Amino acid sequence: MKSFLLLPFAALVHSGAVAAPNVVEIVGTDYAFTAPATVQSGRTTFVFKNAGKQGHEFNVFLLKKGVTMDEFLKLRRADKPQLGVAVEGPVGVLFADPGSTAAAKLTVNLLPGREYGVICIFSDSPGKPHHYDLGMYKVIRTAPPAAKIDMMPKVDTIVASDYAYPGYPREISPGVHELAFKNTGKQRHEFLIGLLKRGVTLDSVLAVEKRDGDVLPLFDTLGPGGVLYAVGGASSLGNMIIDFQPGREYMFECGFQDNEKAPPHNKMGMYGVIKVRNRP
Repeated sequence: MKSFLLLPFAALVHSGAVAAPNVVEIVGTDYAFTAPATVQSGRTTFVFKNAGKQGHEFNVFLLKKGVTMDEFLKLRRADKPQLGVAVEGPVGVLFADPGSTAAAKLTVNLLPGREYGVICIFSDSPGKPHHYDLGMYKVIRTAPPAAKIDMMPKVDTIVASDYAYPGYPREISPGVHELAFKNTGKQRHEFLIGLLKRGVTLDSVLAVEKRDGDVLPLFDTLGPGGVLYAVGGASSLGNMIIDFQPGREYMFECGFQDNEKAPPHNKMGMYGVIKVRNRP
């Protein structure tokens, strides 16, 4: 099946006065990350810019205490489990084409005195090495926050189960929103969202997917470019920030599989659409 979920594995605020998050820009090149070695803990928004000639991702996760990045990479290269062994939890992923900035942003409440790993798991073509094997990985350490943040923005929560999205906003106002992802199921699930082209409906996408066609042409290239995911009974550590366009529709689904022989979750009904109201 060729779906818009074939990527590897992600508001400022609605309204009201809230404490502004610290904004950290991460720059990807061929093949490295330019990022601060240390950032303050607390509410932080990551922006990902791709200055390279290849497509890259900013994939960030919280390392378990006492685990090094080298130990994590050793497990990954050996195709051994990392979550729960070297990784305490995923934060999210941002994608960016060459010479562009990811349209989505990633907000996370960084824990003090911890280490967050950053990798790019893309490869330039089948059979080529993963970008992290070419040196595209980084560790970001956190320091104490500059000030206590008492006020938080309004957040819309996307709730996943086995195998549906029982809770999410069916319709929202245009503008910038922050989305959280909560997995109440027993299986690992993701929230990967794309901006449908004008005139394209959910039914038309499902019809193409049913015949294992390529649905990528049905999505606008100005899609948010990010994903959030979580294991069963957990929430993603990061939230996704999207500037929703008025009068448009965004489709989201989960493309994970329970095992190699099981169908993708979107084939089992795990998809949905968020409609954006027109401006007054």
